[in-house]
This record gives sequence, structure tokens and C-alpha cells, in this order.
Amino acid sequence: MLSPTNPTLLLSTTETTTAGSSTKRTYLHHVDLIRATTFSLVIFVHCLTATTDEFHSMPVNSTALLLHFTRNMFFALTGYVLMYQNFDRGDFRTVHFWRRRIKLVIIPYLIWSFIYWVIEDMWDRGRLGDVTGSLDEFWDLLKWGLSGFHMYFLFVMLQVYLLFPLVLWLVRATRNHHVALLAGSFAVQVAVISIITYWQPPQSWSNVWWHYYATFIPYQFFIVLGSVAAVHREETRHWLRGKGWWLFASLVLTAAFALGTFWRRVWGLHQIPIYAGAAFQPTLLLFLIVAIICLYAFGRHWADTYREQTPRFDRVVKYASNRSFSVFLCHAILIFFILHPQKDGQPWIKTLESPWATILMYIGTIAGSLLLVEILRRLPGSSYLTGRPRLPPLRSTRRPSW
Repeated sequence: MLSPTNPTLLLSTTETTTAGSSTKRTYLHHVDLIRATTFSLVIFVHCLTATTDEFHSMPVNSTALLLHFTRNMFFALTGYVLMYQNFDRGDFRTVHFWRRRIKLVIIPYLIWSFIYWVIEDMWDRGRLGDVTGSLDEFWDLLKWGLSGFHMYFLFVMLQVYLLFPLVLWLVRATRNHHVALLAGSFAVQVAVISIITYWQPPQSWSNVWWHYYATFIPYQFFIVLGSVAAVHREETRHWLRGKGWWLFASLVLTAAFALGTFWRRVWGLHQIPIYAGAAFQPTLLLFLIVAIICLYAFGRHWADTYREQTPRFDRVVKYASNRSFSVFLCHAILIFFILHPQKDGQPWIKTLESPWATILMYIGTIAGSLLLVEILRRLPGSSYLTGRPRLPPLRSTRRPSW
């Protein structure tokens, strides 16, 4: 069963029996691999854009365009694990669910938002003495997940938790009509991203409208997709079996379509690459769905076929999965400090030739984040700093000399 201390509910389940249900929950090994892979790719994108020309570089934006699937994978995986845990539970209670889960999202969100604001907006700009008098600025950032470029993710996750009881009711109510549910959700998704991409709101709406990415609305289809997949996980498993080459071909074709339309927007319509490669382009949607299915299929195939044959890799996957959310919380601090030293008027790391700046940034960010997490996980209040339970202090394993 899912650990009650996990704030993102992206954890695997251990074999246990839920109250009010006779169904045994088996450990979702494939979720570990999917989560670890997704978080690793997200951090890679952040390191890539931090060390390159993210506004105008075609190779950078072509890569980032395809890796937009990771944010949607987060929400599909959240829907999957939440529904896996709760669909058959007869004792599900909304208030109990909120009370256990939300506090372990909102507290890390508040703490890390404040840390990023103090370091990046106050200390780095020489305003550290103005912290207490500038809390209104912090509130303006906090209410949209803008204190730290990645904190909007937690802001959206809070909304997902608040709305999950409604999603659970909807999936239960449409138990025999899940194809229709997915079709309706997909239609809404197409309409939403089309409006986001092509509609210009009135000026009076703009201050709120441009925060759409920090709401659950552009991700609703992926939450529903993951939820339905959890209910039909065995049927999905059998359907995916033997379709590896079909999935690979679909991935290549949808990626080619997404890239082709992106290049047309840049070269034919003269759009700036970073805007032409926005995450909510309608022409990207099919690739996002196929990429999520492919990663899920890869995770299931590994878990079912190769996991027991690769115990060391399995331990690495579990370690990475267990610390992935904690690393996500703090990795932007490492990026900030790696970029901070200047040389010739720009961050020193950007003076390195490509791709060495990105490679060095990625290695430094991952290594530094893991080290920081290992320290934070052993402090009192670890669950509120890292979103995970506190680890025991490190003990010496040196054998006595005889």
C-alpha cells in the first residue's frame, strides 16, 4: 500500500491488505523505474536550458519539446497510483484522505518556496535585510507557484489532491464506460490546449489567464488516463505485450510530426523557438500520449522480465525512486549555485564548450542534490523538508581489528 508519508503519491505499493477490502496490493516495481526515469529527465531539461540559449537554439528547443512529456507523465502516474490504491476501497473518506496527504505537500511547498525566494530574490539581489518587509512579494509568488521555477508542480499537485475524490467518484460512476470517459476527457484536452495556444484573452483577464500552466486544467486528461489505466492495469498489461515495435514506430512517427510542425512554426511562421516549442501545442499532444504509453510499457516489461535478473540495477532504481521527489525539491538550488560564479560577465560554466557545460551541470546537480538529500533525510522534521520519512543516522560499518 502507498506510504501515508509520501506527498506526491508517486510511490509504489507494498504487499498489504487495505481496510474494508480483501484485495492485496502488490509492489509496483515498474512505477519505481518510471518515476526515477521521469525525474532524471526533468532535471536534465533544467540543466540543458540553464547552460544553453534556451530562447533561440533549435537543437535545445527540439530536445525540450519532446521532453515536455515528463510533466504529463507525473500527473498520469499520480492518477495511476492514487486510483490503484483507492478504487476498490470501501472505507475511502475524503476528509481523511485530505488530512493525511495535503499536509505533506503543502508544508514542503511553503518551506521550499520560502527558501528559493530568500536566496534567489532577496539574497542574490542584495535585499536580504528586506525579507520581513517584503512578504507581500513572497505571497504574490506563492499563490501561483512562482517562487522557484519548478514549484508550480507542487502547486498543481495540491489541486490534484483536492480534486481526487471527485476523480475517484467519476471513474467509479463510469465503471462500464471508461472508453467514453477517456474520449470525453481527450476532447476537453484538445479544446483546452487549442484555446491556450490560439486565443488571446482580454487585457482584464491576462493577469490570471497566463497562469494556466499552474492549474490542473491543462493536465486533466493525463490524470484521467492514469486513473483508468490503474483500474484496467491487467488488461493494459496484456494489450501492450508483444507490441514493442508498434509502440516504437508510433513514438517515432508522432515525434516526427511534433518536430516537423515545430520547425514549420519557427522557419515558416518565424516564431521564436522557445514559444514555438511550448508545452501545450496541439500538435504535440499525440506524441505526449504515445511517449507516456511507451515509458509505461518499458517499465512493465522490465519489471516483469528483467528485474529479478538485474538485482543491482533494481537496487539503484529503488534508491533513485525513493529520493526522486526530494531531489526534485532541492535540485534548483544546486543549479543556482553552479551558475552563480561569474567569468567574463557570464556564469563560468557557460564558458565551457557545448555539450560539456550541460554534462557537468547535470552531474553536479544530481550528485549535489543526492548529497543534500542524504543530509536532510536524517534531520528532525525530514518529512516536511524532503517529503519522505526520516532516515536513521549513518552508522559506522567498520569491522573491529583483531
